[in-house]
Amino acid sequence: VSARCSLFRKPSGIVLSMAPHGAPHGVGCGFACLLAVWVPRCAWAFGEAPKFLIATSPSTSTVAYMRLPRSGAPAVYESKEKMRVLIDKGLKYPQGIAVDDYREFLYVADPALGKLVRYRLSISGDTLVVGRMHDVASPVEVRAVAVDGLGNIWFTDEGSQKVMRVTAQQAEQGHRTPQTVYSSTFVEQVRSPGGIAVDNFFVYWLNKADGRTTGSLIKAVQNPSESLLEVDENATAQEGQVHALARNSDKCYGVCMALGNVFFTDDFRSLYAVPRNSVARSEVVNISSSFVEPRGCSFDGDGTVYVADKGGNSIYQFASNMEHLKSERPMTKAAELQGPFGVAVYSQLDNYEWN
Repeated sequence: VSARCSLFRKPSGIVLSMAPHGAPHGVGCGFACLLAVWVPRCAWAFGEAPKFLIATSPSTSTVAYMRLPRSGAPAVYESKEKMRVLIDKGLKYPQGIAVDDYREFLYVADPALGKLVRYRLSISGDTLVVGRMHDVASPVEVRAVAVDGLGNIWFTDEGSQKVMRVTAQQAEQGHRTPQTVYSSTFVEQVRSPGGIAVDNFFVYWLNKADGRTTGSLIKAVQNPSESLLEVDENATAQEGQVHALARNSDKCYGVCMALGNVFFTDDFRSLYAVPRNSVARSEVVNISSSFVEPRGCSFDGDGTVYVADKGGNSIYQFASNMEHLKSERPMTKAAELQGPFGVAVYSQLDNYEWN
């Protein structure tokens, strides 16, 4: 009998599954999962999957990385531990990035390219390697990108005032014309959209203009009704489909989700957070005002959020698994990089087979 043991991470935690060869992940597990310890080649499943911190440096046209501690602890900066170059050719001004752990893709938003691109990720020891650049969407001017659990690629186009996506099926078939999900033409909460994040049901984006009036952080359903997209004056259609979680800053950049909270940065000094299901403006918490120019942020899947500080030439981290949001959290320096902008954490989710 041929079987497969796999370890993969979901927002709720770690899932171990055993299924007949060729069956979908998570099917046919049962009691056999508990016996995986009998199989030596599955012993890795009870340890920490390899993780890498990835960040863009627009001023040097590069993407860099470093391996995170094997213990699973957050990175703490040491002068001898340098970030290594992952990509130094083909990009012009890389900003936002996103990783699809399960499908092993790195997405890079480079507005100077006029398209959204991706690379296949692979690991050799402690070295992270990328394959050739592949186009995902064009022509677009992308500065921020996110990937949902199904492999759908979401991004914002600030110039055209749109929130867009390429479905997993489109990407697989090589179709590069993106779908417009939200546009400023019909939805007033789209105002120079910047950072973007997704969960299983909603898409979240930041506005880089008029945030205090139309909303700094917007939450919207992933599949809006047709009336919302076609009728400009249809306010009723917007109710419950698009609303502002925060109105505290006119211009915001990076956004990420960690468990039940959404973290986001403004253009100068501050990192904020709000409960994912927030409906009150007063719930916004100033997590830290210690940055110079905070940009992208990323959750590591456990209990740590990493934040890129472009003006400080550094990446910081803090414990995000707090029961209640607290202001002025201490930030710990994790790495140095010239003008970091986008940041992501990649976890290797290997599959092993035996006969």
